[in-house]
Amino acid sequence: MGLFGPSKPKRITALEYKETLSRLYRKLDEAERIEVEKLFRADLAESGLEEGITESEFTAAIDWLNENKAKHVLEDDDIATIVEYFQEHLKD
Repeated sequence: MGLFGPSKPKRITALEYKETLSRLYRKLDEAERIEVEKLFRADLAESGLEEGITESEFTAAIDWLNENKAKHVLEDDDIATIVEYFQEHLKD
């Protein structure tokens, strides 16, 4: 709990997202990067305490990718790379 109310949960900020997406540029092709952008677009548009991609939102998105492989172009190794790069920002 913060000094004047609830603390923000650990999250990936818009700046961290842009930096990580830039790093992924070398690992993913354009179609794969577009999938990542679509996946997190709504989470990045939130404001206040919900601003950014929270750990629970990130986990839900990765779970969706793993459970719905026929609905996107990302392969298992792409998903693993996304997890590796973004999880750095969710550590304490």
